[in-house]
Amino acid sequence: MTTWSRFLLLLLGIAWTSVSTEAVKEKGNHLAVVHVIDALPKKSKPMSLECKSGRTHEGLGQQTLNVGDDYKWNVEENATYYCSALWGRYFGSWHGFQPRRDVGHGTIYWRVKDNGFLLSWDRTSWVRKGQWETE
Repeated sequence: MTTWSRFLLLLLGIAWTSVSTEAVKEKGNHLAVVHVIDALPKKSKPMSLECKSGRTHEGLGQQTLNVGDDYKWNVEENATYYCSALWGRYFGSWHGFQPRRDVGHGTIYWRVKDNGFLLSWDRTSWVRKGQWETE
């Protein structure tokens, strides 16, 4: 099985197991701002990133991040948002926004490093929540 087919299977598994809560979308309001920061080693190849709502499966579009880039978006509904990344021969996924974990935090920060995906609400203390996979 190739890396790409494993990545697609991972995405399908995430879609099937998505758990979301009732939408609370209101005009002009948002629940939080999520930042995904590319903190990969200097001179790394760009990372491809895609995040989407687990409730509507509406994607935020595919992004290409270079080292140091900070991609951000507003969470508009009370649902789990899934992020997946591809970096060279590595792939990974994580919950970019998870209502039970993140509601009440105005900003959620994700730092993507070569050893995984780290979460913070204050940009001071970081907890690794996932890691890269490869074939």
